[in-house]
Amino acid sequence: MAGLRSFLATDPDERVVRWGWMLWVLWVVIGGGLLLADRKSGTLGFALVLTAPFWGLWLLWPLYRGLSAWADWQAEGAWGEWQGNYYEFDGRQVRILFAGDAVWFVAADVLDALGIAGHQRNPERIRQVAGRDGLAVPPRSRLLAFSEVGLRAWLDRRTDLTAHKFRRWVDKQVLEPYRRRRDLDADSGAGHDPQASSTDD
Repeated sequence: MAGLRSFLATDPDERVVRWGWMLWVLWVVIGGGLLLADRKSGTLGFALVLTAPFWGLWLLWPLYRGLSAWADWQAEGAWGEWQGNYYEFDGRQVRILFAGDAVWFVAADVLDALGIAGHQRNPERIRQVAGRDGLAVPPRSRLLAFSEVGLRAWLDRRTDLTAHKFRRWVDKQVLEPYRRRRDLDADSGAGHDPQASSTDD
């Protein structure tokens, strides 16, 4: 059974995070002890001036980590909204982002829905079929996702029944309703266009 993943594994470099927090705690112990000793000796003000740069770095680290977490949350915000839609295939949620004519499918959700495991989940292996742009990180996100073209190319290479069912599900339950709504919205917008309905006197 696979071991539990460290929460640090989601960071671009978990070693930096680990050492950053270790040094942060270490300075709490050392710097706090020094300040306490200086306070007892009556030289606290002078000690604060000397150690100010270190305390500044100490404050910057949690601020940096907080901003990084907030940026990640914002980056995934477009996926979290789902445009008011919840998509489910065979009991599994599949996150889908619609950006105009572009449609993106979260790769991890697609692979889970199709029961893909092991080395077959390797992004570089998938890109050999889906193409470099077929499996990429969409704008405003850090999630690896299939483009519509990339997903079709990858599914076309699979012959299992689940992949065939998933391909039909994408066409019938996702893309066709979405394109139909876009066409209706476009027709509705054109019908209420003030410039289109205006006439010359």
